[in-house]
Amino acid sequence: MRALRTLWTVVERLATALLILGVALMTAASLAQVFSRYVLGDPLSWSEEFARFAFVWVSYLAAWLAWKHRAHIAVDAVQYLGSPGLNRASALFVEAAVLAFCVYTFWTNMTLVGLAWTQPSPSLSVPMGLVYVGYNVMAALIAGDILVGWLAGRPRDADEAVPPAGLTA
Repeated sequence: MRALRTLWTVVERLATALLILGVALMTAASLAQVFSRYVLGDPLSWSEEFARFAFVWVSYLAAWLAWKHRAHIAVDAVQYLGSPGLNRASALFVEAAVLAFCVYTFWTNMTLVGLAWTQPSPSLSVPMGLVYVGYNVMAALIAGDILVGWLAGRPRDADEAVPPAGLTA
């Protein structure tokens, strides 16, 4: 169990680093486009597409991070009933539903990724499947977070704060 937690911490750190790198690259590409267009008078042909693709990946990684920290919008009516057993059952149901959704959409999105892998993007000529596989990465990270939590013996409540990997309170 300890090895699994250590492995998951490494995965979390890598995903967080990719998220930070994606934001930095997206910002740099957008600034380069503005500079090139308005200062040099010659717009870059690749920067808009690169920034868009980086935004897609940043959005998916941020969605995982929001799930991990329970920052997504939630209906917390069960919390107001004050029953620990009902709170646990509700948290387990939500996690099971999200896990089922992630597994189903991961599987179905693989068809789209396979179809798009040979289609090049207009400006950068990268496979469009590389852009679409970002969803699968997010779904796998969310599913992994749920499964690691279950292996630890409990679902997490929406009110539980989870510090980022490597940080402890």
